[in-house]
Amino acid sequence: MYERSSAADQGADPQQDVPIGPAGEATKPADTHSATLALLKQSKRAHASGNHIEAIAYVERAIRLNPRQADLWLKLAELHLAQRDLEGAIQYANKTIALAGSRIDWVRQAWMVIADAKDQQGNAAAATEIRRKWRTYRG
Repeated sequence: MYERSSAADQGADPQQDVPIGPAGEATKPADTHSATLALLKQSKRAHASGNHIEAIAYVERAIRLNPRQADLWLKLAELHLAQRDLEGAIQYANKTIALAGSRIDWVRQAWMVIADAKDQQGNAAAATEIRRKWRTYRG
């Protein structure tokens, strides 16, 4: 059974159907991996063709399927940085760091996004310090 959910309730597009389980809870489709990969390919194509807003939308859809997948949040942070949405880039990079667990490579990349955003905000000292620490950090 499908019910319409509000964007405020689910953080999703209000036009998107959300599957509802027997207890009235939203359920995830069994195979989100293939859908996520397809969305990431579409995002990459959109970004390459200069349609950055569309690229972001595809990654956001992938995140709705897999909200705890840190590398998706990292991709979103990178896309927001490319759009010069510096606060968004920092916010999504911090979300990556919170979810990355033992994936130090993702943590490092997220910190590099933060450093680039800080640099573009005019805070070169903070950017330099972040880069100094995270370029060679091994855990």
